[in-house]
Amino acid sequence: MHSIIIQGGTLVDGSGAPGRKLDLAIDGAKIGGIYDRSDGKAALTIDATGMIVCPGFIDIHSHSDIYLLGNPLAQSKIHQGVTTELVGNCGGSAAPILGSARIALKEFAQDLFVDVNWSSMDEYLLRLANLRTSVNVATLVGAETIRRSILGDADIQPSADQLDKMKRLVADSMLEGAYGLSSGLIYAPGCYAKTEELVALASVAASFGGFYASHIRGEGTTLIPAVAEAIRIGREAGIRVEISHHKACGNSNWGKVSQTIDMIKRARAVGVDVSFDVYPYTASSTTLDAIMPPWAREGGRKEVLARLMNPESRSRIAKELETKSDSWEAIASETDWDSIVLVDFKTPENKRFENTSILQIAKALGKPPVDVALDMIAQEEMRVSAIFHEMSEDDVMTVIGDPLSVIGSDGCAEAPYGPEGESATHPRAYGTFPRVLRRYVREKKVLGLEDAIRKMTSQPAERIGLADRGLLAKGMAADVVVFDPDKIADMATFEDSHRYPEGISFVLVNGSITIENGEHTTERAGQVLRHKPSIA
Repeated sequence: MHSIIIQGGTLVDGSGAPGRKLDLAIDGAKIGGIYDRSDGKAALTIDATGMIVCPGFIDIHSHSDIYLLGNPLAQSKIHQGVTTELVGNCGGSAAPILGSARIALKEFAQDLFVDVNWSSMDEYLLRLANLRTSVNVATLVGAETIRRSILGDADIQPSADQLDKMKRLVADSMLEGAYGLSSGLIYAPGCYAKTEELVALASVAASFGGFYASHIRGEGTTLIPAVAEAIRIGREAGIRVEISHHKACGNSNWGKVSQTIDMIKRARAVGVDVSFDVYPYTASSTTLDAIMPPWAREGGRKEVLARLMNPESRSRIAKELETKSDSWEAIASETDWDSIVLVDFKTPENKRFENTSILQIAKALGKPPVDVALDMIAQEEMRVSAIFHEMSEDDVMTVIGDPLSVIGSDGCAEAPYGPEGESATHPRAYGTFPRVLRRYVREKKVLGLEDAIRKMTSQPAERIGLADRGLLAKGMAADVVVFDPDKIADMATFEDSHRYPEGISFVLVNGSITIENGEHTTERAGQVLRHKPSIA
């Protein structure tokens, strides 16, 4: 007797093959078989008539590292059908943390009421495993976290001995379960790393069979050289590359994604394994201090805030923010300021500006926008976030429609309650995967249903190296989503961001029903997934 049989639905197995009217049997945590209208017996039968039955969605680009420790139910992710998250992206991972890296993570985690009581990658993953989460979790090791652990927050280059220590931390993390290395080259101190440093660290990850995921050095005026750098790292380190949340920011750069995709395909033709992920929105999001020039962000929070309090350095920052540059991406027009919407204020006096653009705040306060931006960074002690409305829908469709792209949210596991629910957020945390199926499959027909599901399941599983997930086949992990293809829809918006999607009836994680009739069962059957190194 099977544990569960899901019958009456159209099975889309994740491979890209056409859907078929088949029943899915589950035995414990594994898929027990696929049958042509089986009359087999099971302890539980789920009626999926009129529904799509597919593998659980794999979020290849997540920032839930600390959020899952405060929100193990992973509400915003599991409700949209995500059963596996890859964390540790954009250069920042939860481990290993030494020195400045530990201080920075503790400062971040305090807002989520999470106690940082680990140091190594192994200790962090054990903490997750002991807590038990509603989703499976895999991680990368962050190059910025490694750099911060050894070099601190300074704009310096490592000595040979320091680079050896950094490489050892990468090796240890790979041995303890990391799936590869990530970089975030617009963030300090990650932006101070030269290409040669990244090649050295990526070569270590490659030697253990890992991959390299990069928030590249620029996504606007410097997009093309930034993509070229990622390709170079892949070629010189002998590592497969995932360009994170691929896009072109700023209307003067719209259309460049066609050029960069062509660059990527030319690299692949000569043996460099490069691909990219994308989220289905025309707005990005990060902390507001990321708009400042790199020199102004050196040294950690205290030094940055001191520069903002110093009239001379503040004046220099303001001037550079409003001057176009070929070396970094400045905010240089009133239109740009109007496209930056502030969220997640920590101070009560600024809460009134939640979900308001910098230009709107400037008009309300009678101040220049650049002064408002710097005031907010200082008053919020670099903990305020921003949503940047800076991409074109045509570019999003180009990237989503390309066969190489996979879907990633770039969001966190949030909830409408607790510390996450107190402020607006980017709707991608709640709506990424249903939005692809609603907007880009059902409405705009950029993708066929089977292709979209492949981009959310088997394709990211292959990029990450998850051999037992992403497909519905006997012996694979029983991560399953059951949804209505005519009703699935993202409900979260920029104005009302903490809303669960509709149209998803069931989500199973390792054979355990976690979403039932659209409601969380509070099941926490997720596993911590550890990479098994293949030593080159």
